[in-house]
Amino acid sequence: MAKLVRIHSCVLLLVILFVPAVQAQQSDSAKNDTREQPVAPSPAPLPAGSTGVLALISAQAPTEEVQAAGNNRPLSGVQEPTLGPNLGARNFLVPNISVTSQIATNSSGSGYTRPTAFSYLLGTLDLNRVSDRSELLLHYAGGGMFSSYLNSAIQDLEFSYGYRWRRWSLLVGDQVSLLSESSFGFGGVGGLAFLNGGSLFGSGGVPGSFLNPSLTPNQSIPTILAPRLSNTAVAQIEYALSPRSSWTASGSYGMLNFLGAGFINSADGVFQTGYNYSLGPQSSVAVIYRFDAFRFTHVPQTIEDHLVQFGYARYVTGRISLHLAAGPSMEMLRGVVTGSANRLSWALDSSLNYQLDHTTLQLSYDHLVTGGSGVLVGAQTGQLEATVERKLTPRWQGSASLGYATNRSLFPPTTTLGKQQYNSWYAAVRFNHQLRPGTALFVGYGARRQAMNAAACATLNCGTSLVGHEVSLGFNFGLRPVLFR
Repeated sequence: MAKLVRIHSCVLLLVILFVPAVQAQQSDSAKNDTREQPVAPSPAPLPAGSTGVLALISAQAPTEEVQAAGNNRPLSGVQEPTLGPNLGARNFLVPNISVTSQIATNSSGSGYTRPTAFSYLLGTLDLNRVSDRSELLLHYAGGGMFSSYLNSAIQDLEFSYGYRWRRWSLLVGDQVSLLSESSFGFGGVGGLAFLNGGSLFGSGGVPGSFLNPSLTPNQSIPTILAPRLSNTAVAQIEYALSPRSSWTASGSYGMLNFLGAGFINSADGVFQTGYNYSLGPQSSVAVIYRFDAFRFTHVPQTIEDHLVQFGYARYVTGRISLHLAAGPSMEMLRGVVTGSANRLSWALDSSLNYQLDHTTLQLSYDHLVTGGSGVLVGAQTGQLEATVERKLTPRWQGSASLGYATNRSLFPPTTTLGKQQYNSWYAAVRFNHQLRPGTALFVGYGARRQAMNAAACATLNCGTSLVGHEVSLGFNFGLRPVLFR
């Protein structure tokens, strides 16, 4: 674990030191070559909930050029689409601190039913550094969860670095987290974002939510509180074939390891390539091929998935971002667990970000083969998540989050293990009262439920069917953003 942390620290340090040197070497040649000069994009309005940190950043640099980071992402790529650029500053560092107290019942699948007090202390840091040719995004959230049941660390790090030449572009990145429970509704309140540990680069209208969720290890089966390490590293190249078309190829490696618990560790290697074609300024289509290879620690089982998808995207800066990719999937099962079998299925990757004057909607649905969330040896997973944010008054903002996931075992349906199925959901509401830009009090309520068949937990320590409730009260303190060139 310590070795992995040191490796990530060295990589981040090298990237941060290397970026200015690359920019300095390229600036003179870029200025002398008019073919290489980018076209400056037009600024977009701030999103509905931007009375806090985002508005403060924009106010400090209202005339600075905004970097386009939403509609230039290829449909066949690894990054999640966004509503587009909404910040007035291109280069900034934003620190933030939040404290949350929570009373919960049925806080985990362990049957710990009596009310339990939880406390969360989180610090976050967002870095955005953009030049004419490159973009560096970094988000870090770290802190701890404290309770009479378990004390544990919270670590979440996302970073990406992209560089563009005339026709080629390169993207590398990593997303790693160390949490005490599933990231699907983490803390019982809709995830880290509801605890103010979410990235400033979310899909609600600012540059840069990072990886497509289908590439990260799935954790949509809630388990007992147990530390788990999730990590995904990616690399992508893109080549512009013409002003309207491009080709991408990417590879990623993800793993999910449980520390000191009797769950199933898994790893997933992905290769993806695709052709993108722009129908116009606001619409594009794509043909995508993807190959997934799942492996499991101490289990002689492999799952390989070949799928072809046809995609469509529509993008209106600051208003709508729609992404759909669907197609057939061929699943090849080999090992002592499932035997040798081929299955024909289907896969879907979809997301919608939509913004009105005072309301932002984020909706996603995915249907795909996953590693089984540490409970199953592979699963057919359907996952739906939705978030609505609305500015109620100049100082009040409300938000609601809903998630639902179903996971079905890939075992042959004629066996007892093949009948395993988990249905999980969470719902949460939250109200923020802004004291000053970047600083707010918030109160929230969350509920979650997990249902499974009787045989599902015969051999694994995954808990029982439960319904949990959480009431949260917190304070978020945003430090003044640091702007730089």
